[in-house]
Amino acid sequence: FLQAKGGLPIATESAELVIIGGGMSGLFSAWLLQKHKPILLEQAPRMGGNSKGESWNGIDYSIGAAYFMEQEEGSEIHKLFTEIGLHALVRTKTEDDPVYFDGKLHTAFWQGATDPSRAKEFIKLAKHFQEVNEEENGQVYPEIPARDAKMRAYVNKLDRENFLAYVQRVNGGPLHPHIATLLEHYCWSSLGAGMKDISAAVGLNFYAAEFGKVHIAPGGNARLAERTLERLAEHLPQENFRVNSLVIDVRVLGEQVHITYSSPEGLLKTIAAKTCVMACPKFVAAKVLHDIEPKRAQAIAKFTYHPYLVANVCLRKKIAPAFYDAYLLKDGKVAHHDLAASSRSHQSTDLILATYAHPSETSTVLTLYRPLPWKAARAELFTETSYKTAQTEFEQEIRTQILPVVGASETEIADLRIARWGHPLPVAAPGLIRQRVVDQASSPYRERVFFVEQDNWMVPAIETCALEALHWAPQVLKKLKATS
Repeated sequence: FLQAKGGLPIATESAELVIIGGGMSGLFSAWLLQKHKPILLEQAPRMGGNSKGESWNGIDYSIGAAYFMEQEEGSEIHKLFTEIGLHALVRTKTEDDPVYFDGKLHTAFWQGATDPSRAKEFIKLAKHFQEVNEEENGQVYPEIPARDAKMRAYVNKLDRENFLAYVQRVNGGPLHPHIATLLEHYCWSSLGAGMKDISAAVGLNFYAAEFGKVHIAPGGNARLAERTLERLAEHLPQENFRVNSLVIDVRVLGEQVHITYSSPEGLLKTIAAKTCVMACPKFVAAKVLHDIEPKRAQAIAKFTYHPYLVANVCLRKKIAPAFYDAYLLKDGKVAHHDLAASSRSHQSTDLILATYAHPSETSTVLTLYRPLPWKAARAELFTETSYKTAQTEFEQEIRTQILPVVGASETEIADLRIARWGHPLPVAAPGLIRQRVVDQASSPYRERVFFVEQDNWMVPAIETCALEALHWAPQVLKKLKATS
């Protein structure tokens, strides 16, 4: 190689913009900045990030992120989704999801179906979440990202306490065990940690939205990623989409950003760009950003990421239940103080009908989400025996609990497919927003490197990816204009 100082190859290619990360944050950024012909570098074999899927017997199913919430018509994010064509792909869910408790499915959970004698407790909390979602009776929905000063002050106030404390305060005391279990499971699977470890701001932002409409595409959010890629391919040359390209170094040199990556052929290559968007997790940015400032590094060091497993059960049978997501309460008891023991005991938290958006007359795919919401879980997930252990545990759970719920037998299982995610869920610990830790981690680096990722706010959602892309794209454009 032609070597520069530091042992890196000198730049042999130039670009106006390089985007590091081919997940939804990177794809949305590329769409908004397409006229500058961005080069996308993705370390995985395909784009999509957490929004990936697979197919079996003509059925597309998700192995990661699966849905998005309805957005206010006329909003910037609604316009973006409409422009790309995402709304045309989805089926909208308005019905309540059932819960699996005591060996059977129950509908109308929030009306007290699992314990009619204490229905008032369920109804009271449901009314609160509904009012927050619809901003009725003086309630305010905590919008995150919180750009408006008034909204930021409100989110900061909520960020002073954890989600469990908030819900107990609204409830007026300890939660009913079934409610505690459902909300704990929800936080595990959606936010990667328990209620005690999640900011009330983020917990309320997520769960109150569940009382609105949910949009589901065949194949989950993988279909949204594919659609965005399809549209981008209409405007960008094929060589600008580079998978199996691991970025190892990003440094600002004068008026350029030099991005060095390992190509699919195993060669180190450097691109000299006017600007760079790092659409990758902050812990990755901390490793590859040369001469990172101490304050940014200290902020990123406070971030935690938790993993989860996904199992897809391929059945040679049409499943009759008309639900999308059944919450698996199991015995309806959960221990907030010992997440590792509780999550190991409860195993999967959600049973999703992957064929909900595109039913099949002959086959079904059932998706099981199993979060691992404790700190040591990521290391355990990548041991040599982890896959076999997970397979054995999934098989037992499917045989003893899941198949009876949907009325299927073991002989109708065609395949069991397991996916593992090592770091998809940034944990929104209380204080990260209020203390401006997220701001310190995501502010532009030397006016040329911009950060667009869900962990800008520690909110793991496709909506965060889109809203951050919408916020930072004009500033990237301004910088590109100034350097042209």
